[in-house]
Amino acid sequence: MFSAHLATTAKHAGSRASSADGRQRPLGIASVEDKIVQQAVTTVLSAIYEQDFLGFSYGFRAGRGQHDALDALTVGIKSQGVNWILDADIQSFFDEIDHDWMLKFLRHRIADKRLLRLICKWLKAGVIEQGCRVAATKGTPQGAVISPLLANIYLHYVLDLWTLQWRRRNVRGAMIVVLYADDSVFGFGSEQEARRFL
Repeated sequence: MFSAHLATTAKHAGSRASSADGRQRPLGIASVEDKIVQQAVTTVLSAIYEQDFLGFSYGFRAGRGQHDALDALTVGIKSQGVNWILDADIQSFFDEIDHDWMLKFLRHRIADKRLLRLICKWLKAGVIEQGCRVAATKGTPQGAVISPLLANIYLHYVLDLWTLQWRRRNVRGAMIVVLYADDSVFGFGSEQEARRFL
């Protein structure tokens, strides 16, 4: 589910749609050995994917943080003639990542089948509830070292690249994009383009 809120910058700059619903999410606590291997895999994959990630994406990336995203948003609004803001959040994003699509996206850049099998095992590891293992069928394990990077890779293919193409094909006026994981802010010069994008 994709929730969004559109507002004119003159009246509601910074207003946000709330996505906190109070639900609890089970933690996937990995063993120390798994954490070490996940960190090593994350380091290698980050070096590969950092070349692909787009400049308007700020979440969970080395040398980029929420303050950088806010700075980019402020500069974009002030300098690009943005009059309308679309504030969007992908609800339960980390819980809903499709494992099959995640692995398809990884295969674009990763040829090592052993590494892909290892990532698949991490995705499907699941949790222990009342003494029984419950395998995961979707989502990334909360608390896993590799989850933020996997989320960025997934978003790169399903949101970032789509947004870039949409902007190139459809925007005549101003448009700014600032993404921080599953939270996105899009700015437009015209209400018509903002509504069409929404």
